[in-house]
Amino acid sequence: MYSSLLDAPVHTDLTLLEVTHPGLERWLQRLGLYAGSHLMRHDEEINYFPVRVRTSRGDVVVPAGLGIRVFVHVDSGERKPLVEMQRKEQGHVETMSCGRGCLQALAHLGLEEEAAVTFIRALPHMDYVSLIDRRERTRLSEGEAARLWGRGEDGVERQFYFATRNQPFAVREIIGGRKVREHLRTHGISPGCSLVLESIEQTQELHKPGSAPVTISSPSGLRLYLNRTQAGQVVVKSDVRQGPQADAGQEDNGE
Repeated sequence: MYSSLLDAPVHTDLTLLEVTHPGLERWLQRLGLYAGSHLMRHDEEINYFPVRVRTSRGDVVVPAGLGIRVFVHVDSGERKPLVEMQRKEQGHVETMSCGRGCLQALAHLGLEEEAAVTFIRALPHMDYVSLIDRRERTRLSEGEAARLWGRGEDGVERQFYFATRNQPFAVREIIGGRKVREHLRTHGISPGCSLVLESIEQTQELHKPGSAPVTISSPSGLRLYLNRTQAGQVVVKSDVRQGPQADAGQEDNGE
């Protein structure tokens, strides 16, 4: 499928075909993105921060893509998305605007309707440099690390976000729906695999001014923010099909 970045699917490997604006083309080339380069478009999750909160499960990290779907009635009487709560603010979950997969993922973290929640802090975007089955190295965002549930060498179950460096972590479950599982599979990660956290690095980010950014990343982990005009000037190719056949059998909103 050929399209501009504006219409490109998220969390899918994209091949850069053409940049129709010479100035933007030169800027991307300076960053190492040429015709034939691979990149990925991210959804709104990348433009919010994951959050650390306290629930009945203890301290958990909620990926931004899940946090924006949880609406909390805070003790002051205000209602707001989980990702917009302030430090030490407390309340209870009032509603969640998502489908079955999303609800199951949130319940795993102790977030259900009427569940008490305390906001600890928003977390910076970080890259988790990890070794898969002691063979292949990959970079995971902090949100992706929070979606991996498993067991460390000490036998305690936790999110990979809290994994101990240089110790094996057995992945038991992906917290999320079909799209999340498919995306992590492109990293080579699925239940049953083993991960070793090697390091946590500050995410490399470059921002070009503009509203409503379209966020993309390169295989090296560099994240770029393009405005909608710029995104419309970047032509990419993906293997994702569109139409009735592609939509058949999709799960409900379970990011």
